[in-house]
Amino acid sequence: MGCSGGDSETQSQDQTGEQETAAQSTNDNVRTIDIIGIDKLKFVVAEQQEGLQTGEEVSVNGTTYYVLQGINAEAGEELTIRLKTISNLPPQAMSHNWLMLKLNADAKAFNSASIQAKDNDYVAPEMEDQVIIDTGLVGNEETKSITFNAPEQTGEYDYICTFPGHFTAGMKGVLTVE
Repeated sequence: MGCSGGDSETQSQDQTGEQETAAQSTNDNVRTIDIIGIDKLKFVVAEQQEGLQTGEEVSVNGTTYYVLQGINAEAGEELTIRLKTISNLPPQAMSHNWLMLKLNADAKAFNSASIQAKDNDYVAPEMEDQVIIDTGLVGNEETKSITFNAPEQTGEYDYICTFPGHFTAGMKGVLTVE
């Protein structure tokens, strides 16, 4: 899928295991954020960290996580989002994506248009120009990574999961560029 935005973004997908470890050790200036999509239709993180806005605690299979509400980034900062799904359901019933929209995009309208776009990973083809970066769908125990530069323009950029029902249930947040 060709979802890319502005000139400053670079994208790297589907790194696994040793490749990810190697990439982390050679890219010390890249901040990696490990995000987990869960059956409770939330983005969560394993620990509270500087630059992350977190909310309530949730338990998944006996492990405590924190609901991710937002991410703070500096303009142009290089970030890696590593999305993993933990689910008790098959991928066709429960998958997640992490998709960041351009500044001032209407996340609700984008999500509504994308619900019917199953063949395009629930991203409305006619609205792909509003996407800065997208992990694609991630099923149970799968992990996908994307690396990009935060936009240069300061502001609040919505990120959402477009799998049907997830955005409405609260699987969304804001990347605040300062």
